[in-house]
Amino acid sequence: MTKLIFGALLIFVSLMVRAVGKSPGRLPGALIKLVSTTLLLIGAFVLLTTSTVVIDAGQVGVRHAFGSVSPTPLLPGIRFVPPWSEIERYSTREEQWPRAAAEAEIMAALSAEQMSMQVDVAVRWQIDPMKAPMIFMELGTEEQIHAVMLNAIRKGVRDGMVQFSINDIAKRSEIARIMEAAVDTALVTQPRAGGQPFRIATVTAFFLRNLEPPKQVVEAINNKIAQEQQIQTERHRVEVARLQSEQQKLLNQTLTAEQLMKQYLEVLHDMKSSNNLVVLIPTEGGMPLLDLAKLRQNLKTP
Repeated sequence: MTKLIFGALLIFVSLMVRAVGKSPGRLPGALIKLVSTTLLLIGAFVLLTTSTVVIDAGQVGVRHAFGSVSPTPLLPGIRFVPPWSEIERYSTREEQWPRAAAEAEIMAALSAEQMSMQVDVAVRWQIDPMKAPMIFMELGTEEQIHAVMLNAIRKGVRDGMVQFSINDIAKRSEIARIMEAAVDTALVTQPRAGGQPFRIATVTAFFLRNLEPPKQVVEAINNKIAQEQQIQTERHRVEVARLQSEQQKLLNQTLTAEQLMKQYLEVLHDMKSSNNLVVLIPTEGGMPLLDLAKLRQNLKTP
């Protein structure tokens, strides 16, 4: 609007200069004509620039003036609009929350047991360019869209978490899917003037980055895991002892006198071709060893 007023003022001044230049006793007509033409051209150029807007790639524009909003969005390119119009621009690229270089926001959400969970999520979203005029009328600038998006994320996360209990922490994929659906639903709003509901933005990706239960629950889970590991260790020790006992019992049952005699005969059969000088002699009192080498040494000693 400022450019429009400035351009109109320049054109008015150029006409005034030309009218004044026609009065007798003034500056030479050629100079007056030059100044007037220059001001006229500058004013016309300013008015032309106010009537031409450039919408960059990845943006959409909304034209409005004097409380009236054009229902037709301005898509990327060079657009001609009335010089008294104002243009509001919105990004149509995929946006991310939290924004780049921003710290993650840890949100508190209640589980089905009403226990506080610490949830960290990231969301990517995008607006529909054709809904830009409606967004401008209902919400306002792009910063207000980001504020509405943040509220929708918080609501969706809490509405999704309350559907699960502490025992469902491992179901991360299912929890993320329910939260994403809740956020996407929260982005549908009803126009204040009535009419069909419209979507402010669409969730393109949802990431459940961290899901942390209360400290007392974490301690209880760790204690339970430690107890289960201890129980498994005790079971293993008892199983080893049982197997050793059964093995010893099996040896006692199978290691009979007949079996020992059979093994003794097999040893004697193998010793025929060996230089072993130790002989096993079965007696009623047991199985003594006869060392022939020591026996020969004793016989040679006087």
